[in-house]
Amino acid sequence: MNKDAYTLAEEIRRRFRDGDARLPVLPEAVIEVRKIVRDEEKGAADIARVIAQDATFSTTVLRIANSARFKTGSHEIRNLPMAIQRLGGRRTLQLMTAISAQLHMAVKDKSLQTLLRESAKYSLLVAVAAQHLAKLVGGVDPEDAFMAGMLFDIGVSAIICAVPDEVANCGSKQSHIILRQLHREMGGRLLTYWEMPDSFIALASHHGVESDDRPRENLIEIIDSVQFLLAGSGYVPPFDDIPEGIDALHYPPMQRLGLNETHLAAVEVELEDGFEEMQCIFSV
Repeated sequence: MNKDAYTLAEEIRRRFRDGDARLPVLPEAVIEVRKIVRDEEKGAADIARVIAQDATFSTTVLRIANSARFKTGSHEIRNLPMAIQRLGGRRTLQLMTAISAQLHMAVKDKSLQTLLRESAKYSLLVAVAAQHLAKLVGGVDPEDAFMAGMLFDIGVSAIICAVPDEVANCGSKQSHIILRQLHREMGGRLLTYWEMPDSFIALASHHGVESDDRPRENLIEIIDSVQFLLAGSGYVPPFDDIPEGIDALHYPPMQRLGLNETHLAAVEVELEDGFEEMQCIFSV
């Protein structure tokens, strides 16, 4: 990392520490649904009333409930209460958080919009592959794996939305260096601020790095395995480094999961159709 990028990264850290830069907040609808989910006396109808006030959430939640990836019944869901009953309150809340990461973070600068789209598209790829891999190997709820893929790189969006001028002014090459340097730290900080489960916070903070303090969480192993697999298929992670000169089945996260060639081939096949479906769902 050159001196200019390092200096700017430290300045961004200082601004967060001093409160000069603020993390993105969750949309009010997500906060309200979180309260409802925690209230045992409320249910799907209460959640639906909140979601109905936001066209983006309404459309996307209905699409997800009817998607092959989340559909548990044979009939089409046509209203929000039924969609939420199908998904469950906790899952609906997590999906709303993922939707916020994909669709509710915005900036004015064109170059930063490109960075956000790049990050969102890649996260969706990881989410689709992670969900399928979790179904194959067990040990992680496949829908949790999907959410993990959507949120593991959220530190990128957090930085861009919190300090857009600083990132935009440093140029494309420098901005990628800074985001690589800071996205884990800021991702963990943002998901803590959003009160997400500890497993998601650990994932955002530790993915992509083999270190002594890396938690031995299957969720992290799945996301790192998927990133390695995607890199081999030409989808290079924009903000993480993938080790070179190592066979997939000798990559430590894959070894810890006990993956074999059949697993890898199945995930590659799933990506062809699954990613296109999810792109349609999130193209609001």
